[in-house]
Amino acid sequence: MPKALDRLTRNSTPGLLCAIIILILTGLPGSVFPHVKPIVGIDKVVHACMYAVFAFLCLWGYREPFASNGEAYRKRALLITALIGIGYGGITELIQEYLVPTRTGDKFDFLADCIGTFVGILVFWLFFKKRK
Repeated sequence: MPKALDRLTRNSTPGLLCAIIILILTGLPGSVFPHVKPIVGIDKVVHACMYAVFAFLCLWGYREPFASNGEAYRKRALLITALIGIGYGGITELIQEYLVPTRTGDKFDFLADCIGTFVGILVFWLFFKKRK
């Protein structure tokens, strides 16, 4: 395997594994998940947390080039991660709406996915700044 492809695969692994877990959870029927009535909106918190972890892990795999390359690279990495998180959140909601019986897509779940993505990016940025 060429060295650049090996590095790309190794760097992308944390984010890809998280994306696979999210996709599996997206495809499970709604009956698999516990229905908790007293806690309103807990599913939005779960969505935000999943996507925060996803965004953080996408960036975590590239922490070394993030640290060693310039400001333009860092801005591009943050933007790409935001776009990936938002796009993936939208795709998973569409999958739930149109492909998974007993599940429905929800614009507020999508909003929680987007917020979680930005929280994960912010946490990574703060972690990076502290270590630098």
